[in-house]
Amino acid sequence: MAETILSVRNLKQHFTTGLGRNKLVVKAVDDVSFDIQKGEVFGLVGESGCGKTTTGRTIIKLYEPTDGEVYFLGERISAGTIGIKDQIKDEKRQAAVEIAALKETMAQELAGASDSAKAGVQDTYQAKIKEVELKRDAVIKTLKRDIPKRKEDTAQDNRSILNKMQMIFQDPIASLNPRMTVKEIIAEGLRIAGETKEKVISEKVQDVLKTVGLLPEHASRYPHEFSGGQRQRIGIARALVVNPEFIIADEPISALDVSIQAQVINLLNDLRKDFGITIMFIAHDLSVVKYFADRIGVMYYGKLVELADKDELFKNPLHPYTKSLLSAVPLPDPQYERGRQRIKYDPTVHDYSADLPELHEIKKGHLIYANQAEIAAYKQELK
Repeated sequence: MAETILSVRNLKQHFTTGLGRNKLVVKAVDDVSFDIQKGEVFGLVGESGCGKTTTGRTIIKLYEPTDGEVYFLGERISAGTIGIKDQIKDEKRQAAVEIAALKETMAQELAGASDSAKAGVQDTYQAKIKEVELKRDAVIKTLKRDIPKRKEDTAQDNRSILNKMQMIFQDPIASLNPRMTVKEIIAEGLRIAGETKEKVISEKVQDVLKTVGLLPEHASRYPHEFSGGQRQRIGIARALVVNPEFIIADEPISALDVSIQAQVINLLNDLRKDFGITIMFIAHDLSVVKYFADRIGVMYYGKLVELADKDELFKNPLHPYTKSLLSAVPLPDPQYERGRQRIKYDPTVHDYSADLPELHEIKKGHLIYANQAEIAAYKQELK
């Protein structure tokens, strides 16, 4: 069984804007869960604004999660607290409802009881109310105990763990400091990790430049002297220089020409094979993801709506949004393109008013976000 390198559990990332009546909560990532196995390429796809990049940035701790947990190499590296706080509110609310019901019942019994029996009725119900209060307080105490630990895990700066996780950013221009030479840009991670010997730093920078297809003499140049593809290679070198085990590639080819895209994808593929690096590949181009990834997760409006092996996803797409995405993938076949039927996704096809959806494993390794009625329909579709 493959080793799990990253586990994301019920991850939420909400952003708040405005105050008072104008307060708005944007649920960029809303209850997302998945695992990534060591050595695989996990593709995360969806349209712009669906929460892919926010998911990646939250995993690598550029954002503090609103709720949920992130485990890397078996260690919890961040955890949100809003879920615990909501549970505390729910516990107080539920206890208040139970106590109000007990008091109402006690009042009714007291109204019909004799004077001699009233004291016994009061004692009985006061004991029941006390029991509810004690249970509420015990649960809240346990929940509150977890909040400091979650904040501590999120705030910790464990370099030995975090250096094994790196990110390649989408924009190869904006992600490189124009005032720093290539050597300074790449070496920054080594210096943060505690390396002080200039000879060691220079050797590692030159080695990683060769690895990504650049020349050692490029180390003394500035980012503006390179093409887009070369800049992205510098970004990849910056991520590789600290010997990571896991890389988040956030749409690393979307800003590049098609021919350069192929070079960068092939480079990432070679790095994966040569160094055994695990990659989370964020993209919106399904044709690229199909070529590069082992498993694919599909996101829509902050939700993970479908997850499966790439062959299974393309052969048996179940969620209407996945079908819509796949129908938009162009093929180099003029005859197919002339007859290609685009599928438009309409979110109103889902009725979640009573039967709420969850992420279900409809078959081994194939998960889909649906309610019970939809699951039954999808199972018929798979037959």
